[in-house]
Amino acid sequence: MSGRLLPTLVFGATLVAVASSAFAYSGAVKGACRADYKRFCAAHAVDDPGLRRCMDKAGRSLSRSCVVALVNSGDVSKSRATQRWGHEF
Repeated sequence: MSGRLLPTLVFGATLVAVASSAFAYSGAVKGACRADYKRFCAAHAVDDPGLRRCMDKAGRSLSRSCVVALVNSGDVSKSRATQRWGHEF
């Protein structure tokens, strides 16, 4: 491999890993939101960036346990859950 190709490959692999983890939900969120996912967003793969948009769109209809898990994990702010989605804490 050339001197430039290896660093480029390493950078590319790192970028893909970081981008993939940016869309990953925690185990707690996956467990708490499983039924909501199946009900509202099953058309999206779990690692699909569109899943976050879909869950946001379904926000008002999400179960309390799912919303609490999303807030506790930092995936959704408490203010978004209360002001935009209408959930109370």
